[in-house]
Amino acid sequence: MKGRKDKRFSMMRNTVIALLGAGLGLAGPATSAWADMSLDVSPIRVQVRVNAGDEYTNALRVLNSGREPIRLRAYVEDWTLDEVGTPVFRTAGTETRSASIWMEAAPADFLLEPGETKFVRFTARVPDGIPDGGYHSSLLLESLPLDRTQEGVMRMFVQGRVACMIYVTVGNPRRAAEITSLTPIRRGDKHYVRLTVANTGDDTVRLAGDLKLFEGMDPRGEAVPLPDVPVLPGGRRRVDLEVPVEFAARVMARLTIDIDGVGVLLGECSLDPEKVQLVKE
Repeated sequence: MKGRKDKRFSMMRNTVIALLGAGLGLAGPATSAWADMSLDVSPIRVQVRVNAGDEYTNALRVLNSGREPIRLRAYVEDWTLDEVGTPVFRTAGTETRSASIWMEAAPADFLLEPGETKFVRFTARVPDGIPDGGYHSSLLLESLPLDRTQEGVMRMFVQGRVACMIYVTVGNPRRAAEITSLTPIRRGDKHYVRLTVANTGDDTVRLAGDLKLFEGMDPRGEAVPLPDVPVLPGGRRRVDLEVPVEFAARVMARLTIDIDGVGVLLGECSLDPEKVQLVKE
């Protein structure tokens, strides 16, 4: 494969267990069977760096860890994130930074017996001349009725899906981000600092760092780590960091974000109770 030896990639190998399906009242025997279905899928995230014109192939490991056979459909879709990090899936080729239109998965339809493991390959063929930047796709596995002749009827059942998120960095894109707000909030009886980060570059960035609290020069409580979450190019990400102390006029929150390829972003806000925003649960 072109350029295959030079590629660098990382994979999240955490196993996801997905409960596939709950019956909605049709065909009684099928309801109980679907409730016993589960999958172990690895990896759940793939990050790859390639150049325009390269080809990259990888595979998902799929284990039927339930007690019933499962029929699965494998396909690619676009996705994006809303401000709180909820993925929104869309038809392949819909998003501006879609990698789905270069990607194919096989096998597209297969059966897994209880305890059986299979691999679903996906191949990305990056077009020549594509601009440097961060692109993304997802490989989804969706449960289907075992009997193909009943597919129309079985659509009344909730069908389970599990996704592997695929991040493709092409070339050497510009990476940039900024803290757009840092605000103390209270939700119920808990205290938070609400962070909003904007990705102003051309590649996905991930958050790393922590929030420390000080009263004067003295630390208050433990440092609060930032979650390892992505911010897509052109997107914003909002994160609420629960703080372990009561808000007080002399307490300051100091935030450090270390973003690979960008540098360190610093932010600070007062935890003065008069400046706290009340947020509904």
